[in-house]
Amino acid sequence: MTADTAGARETAAAGANAAADMFALEAMNGPFDGKQWQFERSIIIGRDAAATQATVPTDRTVSRKHAEVCAQTSGFELRDLKSSNGTFVDGRPISTSVIISARQPFVVGRTMLRVIELP
Repeated sequence: MTADTAGARETAAAGANAAADMFALEAMNGPFDGKQWQFERSIIIGRDAAATQATVPTDRTVSRKHAEVCAQTSGFELRDLKSSNGTFVDGRPISTSVIISARQPFVVGRTMLRVIELP
């Protein structure tokens, strides 16, 4: 095996491991306290089950499509999707996308959530 072939295999293996990373969005309060929604790369949060993967139908302050979380190499990008009641990190509304870390709480409507890395 040449060095180029070995390097290509290592790169492919690293890519396969990165693609296999799994995360969960976890509710931290309310009727969904402890509920987890698993995702690989991104997840949309909202009230509309047809338009989101993490559905919070009982929180009427959550928009149909409220926010999105995307896994990044530097953490997780949290983006408000022009919701009516905003998305909050550290008690402050976000107006642009922000990078949050694993386990850092954020709020959509009245629901507190966090992203956790799954083993």
